[in-house]
Amino acid sequence: MPPHVFALGRRELRYAAFRRPRGGDALEVVEIAAVPIAETVLGSGPLGAPLAEPEALGAALAALLERITGRVERASLVLPDAWARAFVLELGDLPDAEPQRSEVLRFRLKRLVPFRVEELRVAAASLAPIPGQQEPLRALIAFASEALVGGVERVFAARGVTLGQVTGSTQALLGALALHGRLPGLAAVALVQPEGFALVFARDGEPVVWRQKAFTEGLADADRARLLAGELRLTSTFLAERIGAERPGGVILAAPLEVEPFWRRVLAEGLG
Repeated sequence: MPPHVFALGRRELRYAAFRRPRGGDALEVVEIAAVPIAETVLGSGPLGAPLAEPEALGAALAALLERITGRVERASLVLPDAWARAFVLELGDLPDAEPQRSEVLRFRLKRLVPFRVEELRVAAASLAPIPGQQEPLRALIAFASEALVGGVERVFAARGVTLGQVTGSTQALLGALALHGRLPGLAAVALVQPEGFALVFARDGEPVVWRQKAFTEGLADADRARLLAGELRLTSTFLAERIGAERPGGVILAAPLEVEPFWRRVLAEGLG
């Protein structure tokens, strides 16, 4: 995987570069940079939207590349969870070959998501089985708007940067935490972003339960806390049905500092 990563949000385009020290396994951050972008650049919608102003995004990318040491030719892209969603799904079969693999995924998604599946980019990764599952296979299914992802890829390609892996924020966070076995046993990981939150229960870094919710605009903190507490209790009940009495060894919270106390309280009450 290349050492260059870009993260695109509604108001900002960020960059980070990593390196692996000689003889070591851990990754080190060696450079970070960011540029603001106008909210009108990306449009709006439940999965983001096709680029409203690709030229403006290209100009922001060009400005960011000027700040970076050296040339960037290949990179990964991280999107907000609201634009690159994921969930765990049980399947009877999942072919390895395309286009059969994508056809199976789109057929199942058609019944589960309120989007036109023909307009989605879809990927899946097999997961370890758990007791009580109803189908032979479990998989982490991820999807995003093809118009959005393809548009961003074209903007980067025009500036000489080929984007390879495109992933959601929680997937990236989980991968970083689990690198080299640093997320042992059963743990919960919560990521809070402006558009919503994701809560993942993972065993040895692999998702067991994946819950993702969007935020309702204008909701008071007290009302939001009640809704979230109910959602967390349902998640805990579902988890108990699937894995029994085993409890998470800890909860990892990634949230802006100004909302961290609220989320600490909500998670403590909702998850016990």
